Amino acid sequence: MRSYRIQFSLSGLLLYALQLLPNLLWMLVPPANDVLTGNSSAYPLLNITEGSFGVLTVILMVILIRKGEGKNSRVFIRLAGLFLAVYYLAWVLYYNGIVAPWLLILGIALMPPLYFFFTGLWMKNYVLLIPCAVFGITHILITGMNFL
Repeated sequence: MRSYRIQFSLSGLLLYALQLLPNLLWMLVPPANDVLTGNSSAYPLLNITEGSFGVLTVILMVILIRKGEGKNSRVFIRLAGLFLAVYYLAWVLYYNGIVAPWLLILGIALMPPLYFFFTGLWMKNYVLLIPCAVFGITHILITGMNFL
């Protein structure tokens, strides 16, 4: 932890905001066939784990900065951008009435953790990778339990 400092990261906030856009639209204008409204687990511990580690991932992305050199290879941010684009596409399909399990699990549940993971790699914020992985596993598990 000595190679990190607590400081506001505007790039971390902006990168988080990009991922948040479809969720804001979903809250303001839900699609006609909105099966995701009930996407939570019957097991409270899974919901708590998913929520806690999701929030922790975002907090670490926004306020934890690695000291020293700048960003990692552009390959990581390009992969993050690819996962974000697939996430946006999945939301477009969802709003067009496609609610297939593959779309919900692979497009809407898997893409945000992959986006955060590769954003963290690009930012050299390796501390957020563990909470991001836990968030990703529980996010996919809950969605899989509900839609498979």
